[in-house]
Amino acid sequence: MKLFSHTLIRGAAAMALLTGALAAQAATYNFSGTVISGPQLGQLLSGQFSFDDAAAALAGPDGTVALTGLSLSFLGQTLQLPAAIDAYAQFEGGQLLGPNAGFTGFATPGATLQLQSFFGSSGFTYNASGLDSLGDLTVSAVPEPASWALGLAGLAVLAGLSRRRVGFSG
Repeated sequence: MKLFSHTLIRGAAAMALLTGALAAQAATYNFSGTVISGPQLGQLLSGQFSFDDAAAALAGPDGTVALTGLSLSFLGQTLQLPAAIDAYAQFEGGQLLGPNAGFTGFATPGATLQLQSFFGSSGFTYNASGLDSLGDLTVSAVPEPASWALGLAGLAVLAGLSRRRVGFSG
């Protein structure tokens, strides 16, 4: 009985460690889209953004959280967070919709690119010379390497505890 109690405590400690470390992580997401109308028809946009997961929990179900990282590629150019205007992640009904950010003066003088997430969807608008090109964005989570490593370590601990228990009783 004492061995079972120690095994249970070790397993609970491993799970608590795993859960706590995962909760402290920054949330990172990939996004991509294709221009579906306008002069840039067929052009691809892709990138990655991140934000503090703890701040997202405090933002509420329909809140916003400032981005801590943003990088995107469009029309042969790479844009980064420091060049972004009003960069934040949008939540609706407790679900992440996607990034919001604006960029000006790249690719063509006076051109603008706006990432927009609202009313249940994410998209983007590129405007150059008064002509809009529009596209939808697909957003997907990126597991952090530390999360994977910690998760695998937790599973290894649990597997070791199970093997030890089987070896003891058999």
